[in-house]
Amino acid sequence: MQHRDRDSLFAHIERVVRDLEAEGLFGATGSQQPEALRQILERRIDPLLDAFLLEGQPRVETHATVLIADLRGFTELMASQPIAVMIEVLNRWFTAMTEIIVRFGGVVDKFVGDAVMALFGVPAAGDDDALRALACAAEMQQAMKALNQENQARGLPKLFAGIAVNTGAVVAGSFGAAAHSEYTVIGDVVNLVSRMESFALRGQVLISESTRAEVANAIEVGTVNEVRFKGIAQPVPLYELRAVRAPRRIVVQPVEVRRSPRIRVHLDATFRQIDRKRIRPGRIPGLINDLGYYGLRADLPLGLPQASDVVIDLTPQQGLSSLGEVYARVVRIVPWDGRFRTSLELTSVETPAHQRLKEFIDESLWRQ
Repeated sequence: MQHRDRDSLFAHIERVVRDLEAEGLFGATGSQQPEALRQILERRIDPLLDAFLLEGQPRVETHATVLIADLRGFTELMASQPIAVMIEVLNRWFTAMTEIIVRFGGVVDKFVGDAVMALFGVPAAGDDDALRALACAAEMQQAMKALNQENQARGLPKLFAGIAVNTGAVVAGSFGAAAHSEYTVIGDVVNLVSRMESFALRGQVLISESTRAEVANAIEVGTVNEVRFKGIAQPVPLYELRAVRAPRRIVVQPVEVRRSPRIRVHLDATFRQIDRKRIRPGRIPGLINDLGYYGLRADLPLGLPQASDVVIDLTPQQGLSSLGEVYARVVRIVPWDGRFRTSLELTSVETPAHQRLKEFIDESLWRQ
């Protein structure tokens, strides 16, 4: 907003206040005549306020921290619940998260589906924007426990969130057209954090290197996942936030037992059993339906012995080139629709084939 516009708005408000005082509607008596007060405000303030909003805010380059919190598995949950239930669940989620964001000095930028995007450092910057954003993220994950207890008491389903936080240069201001504009931020920081969010497990907070570097002495981080994003030459490290030590200690308690993100797939593969360190010649056709960095789930025509070892060869398909042989161990077998749903843990990791498999998962995740 230009100075002359701000001054004009303030001067107009002062004139309105004087008019309200002259008509006896300002102060204690005003509360007795709400309808008259509302009509005056609508008549005198709305036109100038509307003009100001449509005119828009100037766009400025600044430094900010962006937080995105998204519900895990909400699409599948929607399909199993009445729409009225899901609206109530979403409203409770957005209300709880908004209260926390505001308490830590953040600004709710927008709601997108079941996700909320918050800004720290705009429109007003502070010395502790990144730290407040991380404290907010940790508090949001802690609040999920209380929210789920309330949901259960009301007969509503549980919710789990994944959160990502990134810091850097953004362009902030009003974007849009004369008919509609909104204050937001754009830039690589926003693009990256929206990709990062896809990798956050249930109950997890992932932070970028730029965010970690700003507050390294005030936080504790756990595992690091290096992800390759299309359009970015070098792998991007994503740090798992374990705790924030200031302004008070807030711990992010683990919720997800899995060690990595997983994707739903429909991949043909062949399985060969390993017996006494020798690969048997027979090939078993299978269909992989769930895939992660360190394990997978497949439907097979026969039940393999638990704890037995296999070598897997994925058929090239759907952008997945030949990976080479991947080794795994059977950890669980369940009869499933005339076949055997088999869970396996990968035993050959940090190999070229495993790296290609990870890159396939990474690309699939941020394309969702």
